[in-house]
Amino acid sequence: MTPKKSRLSPGVWTVLCLLLALCLWEWAAAAGHVNDYFFSRPSALWAEFLELVSSGLLAKHLSVTLQEAGLGLLFGGLFGTLAGLGLGLAPRVSRALTPLLTGLNGLPKLALGPVFIIWFGLGLRSKVIMSALMVFFIFVFNLYTGVRGVDPALLSGVRLLGASQGQLLTKVIWPACLPWLLTSLRTGLGLSLSGAIVGEYLGSTKGMGWLLSAAGDVFNSTRVLCCVLVLVVLIIALDAVVHLLEWRLLRWRG
Repeated sequence: MTPKKSRLSPGVWTVLCLLLALCLWEWAAAAGHVNDYFFSRPSALWAEFLELVSSGLLAKHLSVTLQEAGLGLLFGGLFGTLAGLGLGLAPRVSRALTPLLTGLNGLPKLALGPVFIIWFGLGLRSKVIMSALMVFFIFVFNLYTGVRGVDPALLSGVRLLGASQGQLLTKVIWPACLPWLLTSLRTGLGLSLSGAIVGEYLGSTKGMGWLLSAAGDVFNSTRVLCCVLVLVVLIIALDAVVHLLEWRLLRWRG
């Protein structure tokens, strides 16, 4: 007899593992095995979360960070997609520019933050540019790989059937690149938030990065960990939305 398969979905197992970790954390803090001044405890994090929500601080600062990250993901993804498609369709240009892009991608983005603040100020623009830069190269290299991965025999066959360059792009190349685009989007969600938060750390008076920095300056570990967990849950939720979008758009792959 074959063993019965578990009826619990992976999502349920994830929630159960998270609850178990929180229970162990709470027990360790209550028993004195963990110093809750430095590591806090789940019950204190929940109380802090309720306070942030009721005071309006969470909505105020989270909305700022989401705006910066959303614009950064939009512009970085758009220009990165266009650049990746362009490089993939122009092999000679890609051979000249790919080493340069690789070198630029290797630069520590945090080191560029002060320069962006000098150039673009402490406002929204510098945070959006930092966020966009974090995701730009992901889209460029993934879309370039998607274009170069299209079967040349397929392209030749479609050309022989009389397809124009526009039809070739929209009917063959773009569908082949769509999985790479969605993969870039899933990766870019976290990176765009990271870019916005780094920009807020370096210079800002609002946003989740500023809230984390202000709490860290006064050694408020509970608020720091609460904000971190809020961001983690937010990224998981956004990733689930993109995963659903991916499932709907790529059902044709079977």
